[in-house]
Amino acid sequence: MFWPQWSAKVEYLYFDLGAASYPVAVTGDWQVTNLLAANATQARARFDGHVVRVGLNYHLNWGVAPIVAKY
Repeated sequence: MFWPQWSAKVEYLYFDLGAASYPVAVTGDWQVTNLLAANATQARARFDGHVVRVGLNYHLNWGVAPIVAKY
């Protein structure tokens, strides 16, 4: 809190959903050598990201005391 009822926050999130690889589609010549080369060629994609969040909070003071549980 930087003023009586105001506070700020900063969050950083990193997520990694893995990777996927798949063969490249065969187009053009259907010779045996081209087909073998096309099957050996793969594309790879990664699914990850970075998220930064910045927030400003105002705390309402409604004059009610918080409920405290007693066991």
